Amino acid sequence: MEQEENTRLLGCTRVQGDVMKTIIFHENTIAHSPSNRYIVQFLRKYVEKIESMSEYELDDEMIEFYVSLSATTNMSIMDSGMCYKTYTLDKEQYTRIVLHEHQLMISQGTTGLLTWEAGLFLSDFFVQHPDIIRDKNVIELGSGCGLAGFTCATMGAASVLCTDFNGNVLYTLEENRKINPSIMDKIEVADLDWEDTDECARISKDVDVIIGSDIMKIDFVRLPTLR
Repeated sequence: MEQEENTRLLGCTRVQGDVMKTIIFHENTIAHSPSNRYIVQFLRKYVEKIESMSEYELDDEMIEFYVSLSATTNMSIMDSGMCYKTYTLDKEQYTRIVLHEHQLMISQGTTGLLTWEAGLFLSDFFVQHPDIIRDKNVIELGSGCGLAGFTCATMGAASVLCTDFNGNVLYTLEENRKINPSIMDKIEVADLDWEDTDECARISKDVDVIIGSDIMKIDFVRLPTLR
C-alpha cells in the first residue's frame, strides 16, 4: 500500500520538477553523464507511468526535454563508446559509486571495460555482509572497471588493491579511482600477471581477503600461482 502511494506521488508536478533538478540536471549527472539512450529510456518509463495516472499532468520542462532528446537519439541501435554509470549501494541512494565504462561487451580487445552481472552480485554480497572486509586489506583479481573492489572500499575495507593485466583496463581503473574522491585514498591500482609468481607473492604479502568475479575463463595453468 505504501509503495503504491509513493508511486502515485511520482506523478505530482512538483515531484516531476524535482526529478529533473535532482537527477537529470544534477551536477553529478552532468559531470558524469550516462548515455543519451539510457536517459531517454528512463524518461520514457517515467512519462508512461505518469500518463497512466489520469489525475496528473506532465511537467512542461520535462516533456520538452524528453521529446527533444528522443528526436536526436537513435534508439534502434546499441550505443557504443564510453559512458558513466552510477551504482547506488543503498535504498536511499546516498552511497554511490560512479564508473566510466564501455557500452559494448567486448571493446579494445578486452571484456574488462564493462561491469558484468557477476560483479554486480559480488558487490551486493559485500553490501549485505560488510563484516567480511571491514578493516581488512583486500585485493581484487581481474578488477575490470572496479565495482566490487570499490564497493569493498565504500563498505569499510582498510585498503583495496585493484589488479588487472590489460593496459586499457588499468587506465580506466585509475580514472575511476579518481572520480570517486570519497574512497580514492583507500584504493590502489596495479598491473598483475598471474604467471609472475614473484610479483604475486610480493603483492599479496599483507592481504587479508582475495576477491574476484568472472575470472575463471582464463587458462587454468595460471591458477596455481594464486596459492
